[in-house]
This record gives sequence, structure tokens and C-alpha cells, in this order.
Amino acid sequence: MTDLAEIKGLVEKINPALTELRSEVDALKADVPKDVITEDKHNRMVDEITAKMQDLQDVQARMKAKMDRPQNGSAEDVETKQKFNDFLRKGHDLEGRARDRLELEVRSMSTDDGPNGGFLVRPEFSDRILTRVFESSPVRQVANVEQTSGKSRIFLLDDNEAAARWAGEGAAGAETGTPTVGLKEIAAHKLEALPKVSDEEIADAYVNVEQWLIAKVSDKFARTQNTAFVNGDGVGKPRGFMTYAAGSAAYARETVEQINSGTAANVNADGFIATQSALKEDYQAGAIWGMKRATFGEALKLKGSDQFFFGPTLLKDGMAQMQLLGRSVVFMDDMPAVGAGALSVVYGDFGRGYTVLDRVGVTILRDPYTAKGFVTFYTTQRVGGDVTNFEAIKIMKCAA
Repeated sequence: MTDLAEIKGLVEKINPALTELRSEVDALKADVPKDVITEDKHNRMVDEITAKMQDLQDVQARMKAKMDRPQNGSAEDVETKQKFNDFLRKGHDLEGRARDRLELEVRSMSTDDGPNGGFLVRPEFSDRILTRVFESSPVRQVANVEQTSGKSRIFLLDDNEAAARWAGEGAAGAETGTPTVGLKEIAAHKLEALPKVSDEEIADAYVNVEQWLIAKVSDKFARTQNTAFVNGDGVGKPRGFMTYAAGSAAYARETVEQINSGTAANVNADGFIATQSALKEDYQAGAIWGMKRATFGEALKLKGSDQFFFGPTLLKDGMAQMQLLGRSVVFMDDMPAVGAGALSVVYGDFGRGYTVLDRVGVTILRDPYTAKGFVTFYTTQRVGGDVTNFEAIKIMKCAA
């Protein structure tokens, strides 16, 4: 017989004895006359019997606990473990019956089912707005920028020269040519936007809608101006440096010299060198290259038969510098892509060659009255731009 069986036998023998002893104690409390046994003695006997009963109950509890404890290696323990393992792995219950696990999942709560718990899980919103980046042509950063309090500004063009001659000793003097000046007027044109937002959107949105909207409109204003500085026709908007007639090495007003690169399919080293050398040395110190980002990528691929790259990456203070032929490169997305007859690259001193005229900065008129229930933000800016030195800018043209 195993230890477990012996313990069970002892428990079965103790239980009737405890029951019988408890009955006798109860009878003793009720039937013993007080005059035979004094009350003191009676209480002592009851206390002794009660203490013995408590000891027996403690022994019974320890035996039962030992009896209920799983026995390592017993057949019953192995069977119980196997059933529990089946339940965890296969979904069987303790009797070995298979249960439909899909049914259990449907009845349980989950975050991907709205009525069954999904509504209780609330997503967290970030205060940061992930903003898309739009490419532009930052002409304003390299051009000459002036402020005006009028609707336009007139510039004097000192692009002529005085005449002079050699004279022999005692020769009679005569009048020489007198230089002339020209005028260039740049007008400030109005750029406007009129976004409209409901009162509820302004009041209930968890971000500052007005601040966000103003930032978006200001960014669009800047990019719209930059496009006009490159390609604007001058009618109701600034005039871009790309819109002037093709000039030559001989100076002429209202023309910008175009240098033929020699190839149509792509840029080449000879074209870059010819364009740079066409600019007078007095403008070279402040000159920059302007082109699309993709065009600059094609320029970086250029290399000679010795595999030496035409546009090496230079380092300054540990940072890479975008340069070609020793001059900085500014990405201008509004420049044409490389192709036959395309004006894909510009080179020049924009601080002297192009002027941006600001009449006033961005002004915003908040109007909650015109459209009831909505607030309109009438946003305006007046700005102009034009070429003010026609020999300070050179354009490289791909061959047709």
C-alpha cells in the first residue's frame, strides 16, 4: 500500500472518532448536573476535551493537505499534467473533449472589434504634424532684396561708358561721347489667398488651426514667388530671369546670354566650363550655380578617362559642400530638366543680377462676418522682382 493510501485510511478512522467525541462533549455540557460536578471542574473538563479535539482537527488538516498535494511521479499526477498540457496546446478540456477555439475568440474582447472591446481602446494623437516638403527655387536667398513704401521702385541702369581718346601734343581737343543711363522699374504685385474654416473647426480642433493654416499659406506664398522669380512673365507678377531673350557676349539690355553646352542628351564638363568662363571676373566672387537637384546629380557623374570626377564633394568644417568648379550650387526646382534645347543651368552673381522688391510683408485679415458660421483669412503680400544687371547672369543651354 502506498503512503497516500495509508493517509486516507487514517483520515477515515479519525473522522468517526471526532464525530463521536463531539457528540459526547455536547451531551456532557447538557446532562451533567451541577451539584455532582462543580461548575469549575465542569469547565476544566470541557476545556481539556475541546483542546484535544482541536489537536485532532489539526492532525486531520495536515493529513488532508498532504493527501491533496500532487505526488511526483505518480500515475495520477502524470495524467493531470497531460490533461493540462492538452488544454493549453489543443484547447481540450480536463475530460479530453475538444473545444472550438474559434468560438472562444469570438466571445472574448479584442481591440480590432469595436463593439467587443475596440471602443474601449482610444488611440493617442501626437502634437506633431508630419508635413510634406515641397521643392522650390530659393532665389530670394541669393538675390538683392529691397523694401519699398510705394507701389514700385525705379532703378538707374548705369550700363554705358564714357568715351576717351589719345591726343598728341598741342592737338586741338574735341567733344567725346557722353555716357547715358537707363531706367528700370520694378512694381510690387499682389499675391493673395482666401482660406475658409468653420467656427466649430477652430473651436474644437485639438491643434491650433489658425496657426497651422497661416504657416501653410506663408509657405505657399514663398514657393509661388520663387517660381515667378525664375519663370514669371512680369504680367501681374514678378518677371523671371529665364524669360529674357537670348543674348550674346556683346552686352545688350533686356537680354541674358545663353551658352551652348554642346550636347542635348545630358550636361557635360565643357558646357559647365564655358558657362563659368563667360561671366566676367568681377562677378565671379559672388556667383553661384542654379539647377534642378537631378541635374546636379548628372553633373556629379561626370568623369574623365582617368576616372577623376568632375564635381568632387568638398568638406568644410566636417560638412559636405555642394560645389561645381569651386562655386556653390543652389537647387532650383523651377529650372527645366536636362533635354534638347532646355535652359537647364544658370550661373551668375544674383546679388547684383536680380532684385526682389517687397512692398509689405504677409498681412492677414480675419473675417468672421462675410460668411456666417465660417472665418475667412484674407491673406496678401505685395512683392516684385526683375533682372537688374543683364551681364551678371549666364544660362547654359543644352544643344537642340
